[in-house]
Amino acid sequence: MEKEEYLKMYNLETSYWWFLGKQHLVKNQLGRLPLKRLNEIRLLDIGSGTGIIMKELQNLGRVYGMELSMEAIGFLKRRNLNLIVRSDANDALPFRDETFAVITCLDVLEHLDKDIDLIREMFRICKPGGYVLLTVPAFQAFWSLHDTVLHHRRRYTKIRLLATLKQADFRVMKISYYNVTMSIPIMVIRKIRALWLPDANSQSDFSIKLPFLFNHALTHLYRAEISLLRFLSYPFGVSLVAALQRPEKKSQGGKS
Repeated sequence: MEKEEYLKMYNLETSYWWFLGKQHLVKNQLGRLPLKRLNEIRLLDIGSGTGIIMKELQNLGRVYGMELSMEAIGFLKRRNLNLIVRSDANDALPFRDETFAVITCLDVLEHLDKDIDLIREMFRICKPGGYVLLTVPAFQAFWSLHDTVLHHRRRYTKIRLLATLKQADFRVMKISYYNVTMSIPIMVIRKIRALWLPDANSQSDFSIKLPFLFNHALTHLYRAEISLLRFLSYPFGVSLVAALQRPEKKSQGGKS
């Protein structure tokens, strides 16, 4: 990700509809999981960015973050988040086996050369019976300067993500597209921006300033759409979410 994008994220995470929607998505999906049955709630946020998700996760237990960018780590410390490990998600994760009850990996896989390597590493460090929540951008048709600026390698379809997940032993509890309502407007805006903005001056979609009332309306619309994910799955959208569980260990000889 370009360095200037971290400052935008830090300034927008508590007010911009897209970031507020992601926070609601995390609450919505983790809130439906039986976390109380796990003895110790230790959480890991991979690719912590500027820290707003880590802040939200603190309500559930002891939260660790993992981030490579020193720019991002500077913003994490501004939020008084200090349990940060500096590491590259392309490498083996610097944690012991079966350490975390919950792992969030939000918009990270698309940055990696080998996404399956990180998925396998998450399985390794996830406790048996623990959970992984991940999100990725969806559909190559939405590819734009936004992806280029954020250093994406790819966008996913549900079929492609499922095929990748099958190479690990996670149980897929939920998988769905989301950000449906704004999908067509987002595609149109991205195509228009691609025609008028040269690559040298390209910026992410977060540079688009919205009137307060419009942003407020989008926030409520997006939250309502995400809330419905508890009951249904969407057939298309700008992004994909998957909730995974590492199966419990099978008992041997009547002992677990």
